[in-house]
Amino acid sequence: MTQTPAAGVTEAVSPVVSGLVQLIAPRKLPRIEAEQRLVGDLGFHSLVLAELGYNLEELYDLRPLNPEEAMKLERVSDVIALVCAEVTEGRAQLPEEDAVTSVFARYGYEGPAA
Repeated sequence: MTQTPAAGVTEAVSPVVSGLVQLIAPRKLPRIEAEQRLVGDLGFHSLVLAELGYNLEELYDLRPLNPEEAMKLERVSDVIALVCAEVTEGRAQLPEEDAVTSVFARYGYEGPAA
């Protein structure tokens, strides 16, 4: 498997993760910023965090996180960084466009905003 340059990975991952966060977040905001806190700013709680995790595991073929790892994910940027690191290290993979479209369609959307 060819390694994807880190900048390209971030460019591919960031809009998908941010889009999922926006769709799933209990507190609906017009725009998601990388430094927003999942719990404090966006209203996430354990069930919604699990939903986000499930979708990311499915999309990126991520391994399940242990509780200690999950507790460190406080901000949107932390989630983006984790997914990027997993892809860069070859422990996860970038999803095909149709897989992204399928996950977003569950929530009634075509895909992340470009």
